[in-house]
Amino acid sequence: MIILHPWAFALLPVALLPFWLKGHQGQHYSWLDIVPEDVFSDRLNLAVKVIMSLLLLSIVIALASPRGSDEQVPKVGKGAQTVMVIDRSVSMDHPFAGDSSGHVAEIKSATARRIITQFIDSRPNDMMGVVGFTNSALYGIKITTNRDAIHAAIVAATSPSLNQTNIGAGLTEAVGLFDNIQNSGSRAIILLSDGAGKLSPRVKFLLSERLKSRKLSIYWIMLREPGEASIFSKEEYEEGRTPNSIVLHKYFQSLGLKYKAYEADNPETLQSAINDIDTREKKVIKYNETIAGFDYSKIFVISALVLVLLMLGIKNLRVYE
Repeated sequence: MIILHPWAFALLPVALLPFWLKGHQGQHYSWLDIVPEDVFSDRLNLAVKVIMSLLLLSIVIALASPRGSDEQVPKVGKGAQTVMVIDRSVSMDHPFAGDSSGHVAEIKSATARRIITQFIDSRPNDMMGVVGFTNSALYGIKITTNRDAIHAAIVAATSPSLNQTNIGAGLTEAVGLFDNIQNSGSRAIILLSDGAGKLSPRVKFLLSERLKSRKLSIYWIMLREPGEASIFSKEEYEEGRTPNSIVLHKYFQSLGLKYKAYEADNPETLQSAINDIDTREKKVIKYNETIAGFDYSKIFVISALVLVLLMLGIKNLRVYE
């Protein structure tokens, strides 16, 4: 048994008030011997006090919110433990570079939200976490099976923020989410961004150590801006002039981990990239699902309601002789 609000038990003495307070109603007599004995009324008065006391006691216990212990239920399915790392910079509210017809495509953040939501709903056995980033990381949701919480985090992570792209902070936060959950056998980070930004040598070293120690797979979906160089470009650049996106791509390749990069300049190529990740990350996984304990406060709320109705019935009770 778990008590969520133990402070409520400080109100327990309130349940004795009906026995302490005395009513002042009826008629006054100068000589009590002339008043006939009314056993029924005395017993009814005692019953009213007991009912009121139980009513107050039920309310106090309901406020304390007693619950049963959570239960860990082992589950087996096909999927993975994944963390979505999503760029929240204002450039995500720009349209794609274009589509095959040459027309401007839809907004990148809106498309990402729609396609990622479909991806989540199509993988009921996955455990997912969400991290957003601009100039710093934004914790979205821990790795969980709660689809409502994941959807809410995706909406927040696909909303625009500052005009900065600190991928290092987002990846560092994402890797940390795996520390608090048992390894199911398949773990991956899915990075969705339309830029890269620079990683300092210190961040590169720390990030590579953490990624390698946890043996995480990395998928990077690069949403290209108009006129931006391809991360797969073989063009030679002068020292210090290589685009950040290409530098990041080579960094991921140097880690020796399972890594796959994609480029998307329209909704169709983004959908194709997500579909490919879906086929790659479908392994048998084992995990524990937490089932919340029974909420006993509901029983005491119902009890209080029944006692209130009983009190109303007694209040309107009349005895005629």
